[in-house]
Amino acid sequence: MSASDTEPVRPTAAGTEEGGFLRRWSQRKQAAARGDTLPEPVAAPVPPPPADERETPPLPDPAGLTLADDFRGFLRPKVPAALKRQALTQLFSQAHFNQVDGLDVYMDDYNLVPDLNDADRGLLRHARAVLDPTPSETLAERDRARAADALAAADDAAPAQDEAGDDTAPAPDDDPAPDAPSA
Repeated sequence: MSASDTEPVRPTAAGTEEGGFLRRWSQRKQAAARGDTLPEPVAAPVPPPPADERETPPLPDPAGLTLADDFRGFLRPKVPAALKRQALTQLFSQAHFNQVDGLDVYMDDYNLVPDLNDADRGLLRHARAVLDPTPSETLAERDRARAADALAAADDAAPAQDEAGDDTAPAPDDDPAPDAPSA
C-alpha cells in the first residue's frame, strides 16, 4: 500500500476536493443536512461551435462534380443521404476509379468448363488409374457379378437334378457364403 492510499483527502488550493463526483455529492448532502447554504455550481462555458459548422457553404450540384472538386462537404453529418449518395456515385464513376488492375484473381468464370477431346479424356482416365490404386470395379458391381455366378451355378445344377428324377426342390443353404451380401 502506498501513502496515497492511507492518507485522508485534503482540499486543494482552488477549494475543490479531490475524489471526484461522489465526494462532492456527499459533502453537499451533509451541508444541506446541517442547514448550510450551498453555493451554486458554476456552469462550464459552452465552447463555440467549430467554424465549419457555423458557416456551411452551399453544396454544388453533384452531377457536375469532377475528380478535382472537393467532396468533403458532401460527407458532413447533416447532408441528406440521397445527396451524399449522388455525390459519391459521381465520384466513383470517374475513370480513375474504374481501371482494372489485373489483380482481380476472382474475375474469371470457372463454371464454364470446356469439353475435352477423346485424347485428353483418355489421358485423364489413365492418370486416374495410375494415381488412384483402388480397383476400378465398385462393390456393387462385384456383388452383382457374384449373384449372377450363383444364379448360373443354380441353373446348371437344376437340369442335373431333373435327370436324376428328384422332383423335390433343393434345400437352401442354412449358412450363406461369408462374402455374399445378406438380404
